[in-house]
Amino acid sequence: MLQCLNKIFTLDPTNESIKTLFGTYIEKYNVASGDRVPDRLDLEEAIRVAAQQSSGFYTVYEPKEVIGRGLASVVRRCVEKESKKQYAVKIVDLSTERQSEREAKRLGEETLSEVRLLKLLSGHPSIICLHEFFTTPTFLFAIFELARCELFEALNKSVTFSEKRTRLVMRQLFDGVRYLHSKKIIHRDLKLENILCIDDKRVVVSDFGFAKQLEPDQKLRDLFGTPGYLAPETLRCQMYEDAEGYGLEVDEWALGVIMYTLLAGYAPFYHRQQLRMMRLVQEGRYQFDKEQWESVSEEAKDLIRRLLMVNPAVRIPSRECLSHPWMTAGMGVPTSPARMVETPSLRRSLPQLRRLFRVVQHSICFMVRLRNFKQLKLKFDRGRDRTGAGKFDTRPKAHPSPFTDIGSTVAFITPGTCSLLINPVQNMSKVAGQTAVEATKMQG
Repeated sequence: MLQCLNKIFTLDPTNESIKTLFGTYIEKYNVASGDRVPDRLDLEEAIRVAAQQSSGFYTVYEPKEVIGRGLASVVRRCVEKESKKQYAVKIVDLSTERQSEREAKRLGEETLSEVRLLKLLSGHPSIICLHEFFTTPTFLFAIFELARCELFEALNKSVTFSEKRTRLVMRQLFDGVRYLHSKKIIHRDLKLENILCIDDKRVVVSDFGFAKQLEPDQKLRDLFGTPGYLAPETLRCQMYEDAEGYGLEVDEWALGVIMYTLLAGYAPFYHRQQLRMMRLVQEGRYQFDKEQWESVSEEAKDLIRRLLMVNPAVRIPSRECLSHPWMTAGMGVPTSPARMVETPSLRRSLPQLRRLFRVVQHSICFMVRLRNFKQLKLKFDRGRDRTGAGKFDTRPKAHPSPFTDIGSTVAFITPGTCSLLINPVQNMSKVAGQTAVEATKMQG
């Protein structure tokens, strides 16, 4: 029997029946080595690995309290039994009890793709470290280094960051994204919630669920990301069939949004109506003239301007950001003190607010995908200036906004939660009192 099955492996290691029986081992081999399935697999080794995987996680680790949740996953703190070291484990549910077989398959493929990319990026200090990976027929276990909090939470505590602290964060993010792009990997969902604070000084990029490794000169068109961080070229792809597509540059745009938010305490592109906010993004309209920017250096503003260029061809890449005068000035750049604001009610409501924030995010990611944009294409075209202006030369003051009469098209969230989603740092306190009610309605 053993010789017979070994012969099958030798003749056709990709045989579907073999994959069904020993898919766990084959996938583990591919993920771990990044190589093709070998011509000959040892059956006894396959059986041993499959058996080990089925109970491996709980043999090696002890799961603890929940520290995060997703649509089909949960993140727990866990302790390695032998070393007593603490980690975070992301447990992905592949069962079909709460989701369709198709959704479960897609989720498994996305998780394996994320793990493969993390393997390629392993060792960089600004990329989350994947410590170990276990698979079973119904669950995937990804063990990561344990973070103290999200950058989103750290910003909530202080409202804004000083230039010195922002520079420390952005230097690591620029270096991490530079490393991503050197391997032609696009993240597509850089945001405050996906930047983890390992300790007081080190931050890492996490959540590579939307990440993709590009072929040479490849452009993407599909919609992935979070409203408020989406680049103009990503939105154009959903509105115009002849759009050029987008590439690595969308990550630099998101870094510009992050840097602006850290220094100001609010997002650069904000409007209570989603479509108007998207118009602001497409035109690159934001301001530095508020009180929060009076003590921020011109060098910092210049770097933000170069990151938030509407034309991706002239947007500054991450590798050049590291040599920008603001980044190299170090302690020589005047820094503004962090503006500490005591918000005890906000801190007490943070768990509820975070749950509401996640619900609204996922609603937008699914519902905005882009039935609405393509339906609005004609109205948007009619509102544009047809005097021969360049592709990136939009002149909003020359005509009324084409979004005025259709602002409610995607009004599937309340004004309060919309404000929270687009401008969470500034507006959380405004909706803290109604969080529990709205969260119940949204989840219901």
